Amino acid sequence: TYPEGCEAFRNVSPNIVPDESVMKNDEGLVNEQRYTTNNLVELLEKSADLLAQAERYEVTGEIYKLVIPVYEQDRNFNALSVAYNNLSQAYSKVVAAMASRKRLLGSYFRVAFFGEDFGSDNRKQFIYKEPKVMSLSEISLRLEKLYSVKFGGDKVKLILESAKVNVEKLESGINYIQITYVEHYFEEDELTERPTVFERNNNIRRFSFETPFTKTGKSHGSLVEQLKRKTILTTSHCFPYVKTRILVVQEEQYELTPIEVAIDEMCKKVQEITEVTMSNPPDMKKLQLKLQGSVGTQVNAGPLAYAKAFLHEKVVRDHPPKLVSKLKVVYRDFIRCCGAALDLNDQLIQDDQKMYQEDLKDKYSSMRHELASYIDLNLAASSCSISSIGSSKA
Repeated sequence: TYPEGCEAFRNVSPNIVPDESVMKNDEGLVNEQRYTTNNLVELLEKSADLLAQAERYEVTGEIYKLVIPVYEQDRNFNALSVAYNNLSQAYSKVVAAMASRKRLLGSYFRVAFFGEDFGSDNRKQFIYKEPKVMSLSEISLRLEKLYSVKFGGDKVKLILESAKVNVEKLESGINYIQITYVEHYFEEDELTERPTVFERNNNIRRFSFETPFTKTGKSHGSLVEQLKRKTILTTSHCFPYVKTRILVVQEEQYELTPIEVAIDEMCKKVQEITEVTMSNPPDMKKLQLKLQGSVGTQVNAGPLAYAKAFLHEKVVRDHPPKLVSKLKVVYRDFIRCCGAALDLNDQLIQDDQKMYQEDLKDKYSSMRHELASYIDLNLAASSCSISSIGSSKA
């Protein structure tokens, strides 16, 4: 039926190829039932139903791409009718989910184990996938209770800090569980290839978390003191998987200097504002929250604080020119995407929010003037439209 073998199922899940490639075939089996095309079709139909229950409607299409040719070959028009009806319902639910933005596809946590009682899990770390919105405190309490029952309450301790654990300093005879909230991680080109929320929550195996620190040993300091360690973890398989936890097989760490922290934070703001501005249909509530956090903040707080800390004429020479130039580029992008967001908000609001819009415009104008001296901004240029969002050159 599928000459390419398990490779035909790659679009359903990349996990199928490595897992099924090592499975034995059914040649020579005597006491076991051989799989037939009908068996496979039944399982695929059941898979489509389960995917719908899991709200992963987009994958339903990949399932029916495998099933429909069989129906056509068998002239099974009744099954074809049901299949296309199911597909229609699935894609209608995709449209509804994208419009409502209420579909929750899971939360992820890095869980590391330290202790002899953990056996083969000792000194290993896993990514746990939890349903819907799970808080750090909820999963922490659950795992603490689980292992306290198994090992004894006095032998289990939680580590809720994300910093690297010094095993030598851990108390002997105690089993430690370190739990950290993580987010899925994508390179820039991957974000372009995964434009929808679903695609950024499906077939994912790279996750990241950040640990703030300073040279004095404190977690937090002033902007010019603040350092950040970014950790990127890669799992052996993609989520979703048949298991709710997957072993971490690779760890990368990068330390960011204070000006690099500023660049990273401003890049996040640009990305967040751009995404909410380009979303279809528009989410006015989220748009206004992003605008309020970007142009509605105090002069010495938020985005302007980084400009004062790193781009002021008295301190700008203290930082590498290449990073200074990069930060200026990000600020220009930030100004442009805020202008585009304001333009969109102007189109969406009703009469009762006109004064609010005027207030945001005034604050945006003040921010542009404040930033002009730091980033060589051309104030004669009009605020950008949505179509002008994009990277600029220093």
